[in-house]
Amino acid sequence: MTKDKSEPRHVAVSLVYSPQTRRLLMVTSRAHPGLWIFPKGGIEEGESSGQAAVRESWEEAGTPPSLPAPEDAERLMMLALPSKKKKGSVWHVHVLEVNEDVVECIEQWPESHERKRKWFIPSECLSNIQEWSKVPSTSSDDNHLESPVEIDHDEKVEKSKQQQKKERKAGAMEMALRQFMESRGESLGK
Repeated sequence: MTKDKSEPRHVAVSLVYSPQTRRLLMVTSRAHPGLWIFPKGGIEEGESSGQAAVRESWEEAGTPPSLPAPEDAERLMMLALPSKKKKGSVWHVHVLEVNEDVVECIEQWPESHERKRKWFIPSECLSNIQEWSKVPSTSSDDNHLESPVEIDHDEKVEKSKQQQKKERKAGAMEMALRQFMESRGESLGK
């Protein structure tokens, strides 16, 4: 991937799946440490989306960094997440299959001090995504306020935009999860 400021940001999303247990690996969100999301992050220059999916899963969730990178043609799906201000983003969703026991043997990974990881059945993943989307977005400046303070109109608008962005991301994660389940001949229900 090359960086061009006029292009949308390209993001690799990893659905780390253990065929043996039929569970998916999620990580805690940095902004909301008690809530769970799929590993994801920007695709770096010179990197394929599959390589980025493996790297992001290693950095955030501690999956083996030696996992084979899926080819771009093997992507589960691509999703465009529009944005009014910026160029938006394009999510490249990959499925990485790995035995749960192999991952659990890895005790240290780049973000192990910042994130927890946990395996969930698909219906629990859906609940986690929906729960994450409902928690109001916060900026790093207001995470530790001790008492309520009045915010002006511009701050309200910005918080609303942040929440809408978060809801788009949650919708994309849910869509990817549903597509994954369909590809396995299963359904999550409503």
